[in-house]
Amino acid sequence: VLRGPAAARYGSGAAGGVVNIITKKVTNETHGSVEFYTSQPEDSKEGSSNRVGFNVSGPLIKDVLSYRLYGNYNKTEADDVDINKSIGSTAAGREGVKNKDISGRLAWQATDQQTVLLDISSSKQGNIYSGDSQLNANAEADAILSQLIGKETNTMYRDSYALTHEGDWSWGKSKLVAQYDKTHNKRLPEGLAGSVEGKINNLDDKATSRLETLRFNGEANIPFEYYLPQVLTVGTEWVEDRFKDNVSTTQGKDSSGSGYGDQLAKGDRSKMESRIASAYIEDNLKVTDSTDVVLGLRFDDHSKSGSNWSPSLNITQKLNDNFTLKGGVAKAYKAPNMYQNAEGYLLSTNGNGCPANIESRCLLQGNGDLKPETSVNKELGIQFQRDIVNASLTWFRNDYKDKIVAGTHVVGTVDGSSTNANTGAVTNTKWNILRWENTPKALIQGFEGSLGLDFGDIRWTNNFTYMMDSKDKQTGNPLSLVPIYTINSIFDYDITDQLDVNFVFTQYGRQKSRQFAENRLESGIGSGGANSALKPSTVKSYSTAGINVGYKFSDQISTRVGVSNLFDKQILRDSNSISQTYNEPGRAYYASLKYSF
Repeated sequence: VLRGPAAARYGSGAAGGVVNIITKKVTNETHGSVEFYTSQPEDSKEGSSNRVGFNVSGPLIKDVLSYRLYGNYNKTEADDVDINKSIGSTAAGREGVKNKDISGRLAWQATDQQTVLLDISSSKQGNIYSGDSQLNANAEADAILSQLIGKETNTMYRDSYALTHEGDWSWGKSKLVAQYDKTHNKRLPEGLAGSVEGKINNLDDKATSRLETLRFNGEANIPFEYYLPQVLTVGTEWVEDRFKDNVSTTQGKDSSGSGYGDQLAKGDRSKMESRIASAYIEDNLKVTDSTDVVLGLRFDDHSKSGSNWSPSLNITQKLNDNFTLKGGVAKAYKAPNMYQNAEGYLLSTNGNGCPANIESRCLLQGNGDLKPETSVNKELGIQFQRDIVNASLTWFRNDYKDKIVAGTHVVGTVDGSSTNANTGAVTNTKWNILRWENTPKALIQGFEGSLGLDFGDIRWTNNFTYMMDSKDKQTGNPLSLVPIYTINSIFDYDITDQLDVNFVFTQYGRQKSRQFAENRLESGIGSGGANSALKPSTVKSYSTAGINVGYKFSDQISTRVGVSNLFDKQILRDSNSISQTYNEPGRAYYASLKYSF
């Protein structure tokens, strides 16, 4: 996991950090495992989970051609449709999910220095509908939604193909990757505006959105010494996305092609595409035995939002045998997504969702002239390590500029008048046009730390995050609904070589909702009047705990059983709250059984 300035060289979307997933390598001997997992909640209204997975790896031609195969099936049942009724809420509980994955790899050792990898994977994920709709309609009382409870209303299919060449040369290491991903999202259509927004309105005809992504990446790592020992990394990347969405681009469309949506964007509104071409360089310098410096620079050119330079500097200074000082600063970057750039993508509101200073209907239109979001990420931390103790404390600050938000300024109007085909009556409608825009500034700032004690058979690991600031400087509202602090603590005890026990504890600080109204409804001047005005709320601090025990019957067979949310701290989603927006599951019992060979 790379966070802060160290993540900047990974390009668009890396402002908040990057997770590098390192998969298991193929093996020259046959190895594998099969694992079963189940989780059964104590509350019968919560959905249970069952999962089975396998992986196997070995040689097809020893020392030349090897393989790895992985598969997984998971099913989590949906919460009951009335799980939140006890607090007077019509909000749905958690949706269920059915997931199937299979992936394979062939590894060809072409020479002692060169390896060629072929990766192919396929997955299917479908939901189990629990009654969710954007405005929390009562699913049990709705003629359409009530028929869908427990059924699959959207299905995601994803296929991926990748070819990789890895070289280990006398001058360094190289890696070339070509990857193609294809994703299809089939879902029942939903309302696009007003009181039916986000609510499924058709039982039969699923529509399909299609995304294709082509990615090329080349990278070389070159160790050398020129005044100082160093490792130079140079790379280039090309990412191209092509998206066709017949579902979310029909607002203002009619059969004649003269609807207000067709007036605002010509051609096929359902087609969107983007391209990012990038190059980067990073130099890891060993300045002294106690000082490491990493200099980086990345250039990105986006087909819509233009070019961006992202420099970075990270320093590690060992103060003595126990203390190490770390600091960094970098400019991070995020390109607009395809919806935000597409002029044919329209969101509409009949008035309640408009900014408070606009009285009639509004359209939010994609904007091809958006600037990319950027942020200057800084961090400064100290680490202490001695004998059994490993501790750290880090300050971080991200100053955002040009963050992309829904616009509040009217840039034009469009005639949305329509004629009733049966009566001939004409409805005169004018829409105010807003566009996605760049807001001046936003800020995230806080501290994170860790404390670990390792006694050998007994280990105690702790980490915390404290958020000092998380706000949009234009509205004053938080950027996201997160706890003011989070503390995680894990106590591990290896009782014997076969038996171990783990205690897990998490403490969440209070979570504050938006404090300032952002539309007519929240301002108390929409159709709901003062009753619909924004009522700031807070989720109070709470904690969860768990315990699990693992046992190895042999080198091949192991098991683990446990209890999550041991003290049954359950939180239910409230349809009348803008902070209590999720369900925290109650106590559950889980077990796994693994066979390795």
